[in-house]
Amino acid sequence: MNPHAYKYIFRDAKEGLRRNAGASFAAVALIFVAMTMIGMLLLVRLTVTDVTTYLESQISMKVYIDPQVETEEVAAILEEKSFVESVEVETGQQLLDKLAFFFNGKEYLLDSFRDSEIEDAIRLDVTDKTQTVRIAKELEEMDGIVKVVYPQQLAEILVGWSEKVNQYGLVAAGFFFFMSFGMVYIAIHLALYQRQKEIRVKLLIGAKPSSVRQQFLFEGSLVGFMGSFLAVFGMYSLFSFVLLPIAERFPFIFSFSLETVYLILGGMMLLGVFIGIAASYLSTRKLIKDA
Repeated sequence: MNPHAYKYIFRDAKEGLRRNAGASFAAVALIFVAMTMIGMLLLVRLTVTDVTTYLESQISMKVYIDPQVETEEVAAILEEKSFVESVEVETGQQLLDKLAFFFNGKEYLLDSFRDSEIEDAIRLDVTDKTQTVRIAKELEEMDGIVKVVYPQQLAEILVGWSEKVNQYGLVAAGFFFFMSFGMVYIAIHLALYQRQKEIRVKLLIGAKPSSVRQQFLFEGSLVGFMGSFLAVFGMYSLFSFVLLPIAERFPFIFSFSLETVYLILGGMMLLGVFIGIAASYLSTRKLIKDA
């Protein structure tokens, strides 16, 4: 195809989008929302994976002691266990002192905690972290221990929240995906009806149906490109100005792979363009053939 033909296709596509500005804008907006939601879900998944790995490798097991039992005695017993590497006692008062920072200017709220009985805790480092769950169950059965908190437990909670976000997010993204597909279909359908005479003339003078269809496929791809480009731009801005600075500040927690992020952004772009082309093809297949 010569450059003049490409120029004509681009000009005609721009004119077609202008004629159906409302439907085209709605399609672009829906594709933008769908691609943004999909991108955010994937970035959340990456973030949760990093945080979960950090929790499992860094957070110590914490054992809360019954107020009626001497904390130091329990700590001495635990220190003798073969599976315990180190023991550190954290009294309720020490916990309050750590929380004081968060109640700056609202000391009366902190006083309400002081009036209540806060359990002492013992922080444990186990020798074999792969046995953390088994060790936690054994400790829960010991007299004087009221609760055991361990990394895998926190990680499971975090992963559970993430799965719920992904579940509802995928449903919403799927809804907007099909809505955007339908809106592109409607926009191209309107363009076809508006240019029925033009299509018939082209076919009568010998133009191939595939060549005529190519014009509308290009319009659909433009709609998909614009919507996905806006989504990619927004997600890249979020990553560059929010997630990347956080990762640089806490490199021991987050380890975002730029290749993975770029792969996500590229996938969003391709998926948006695919929506535009697929919806356009479905819309034009029958009408151009009948024409």
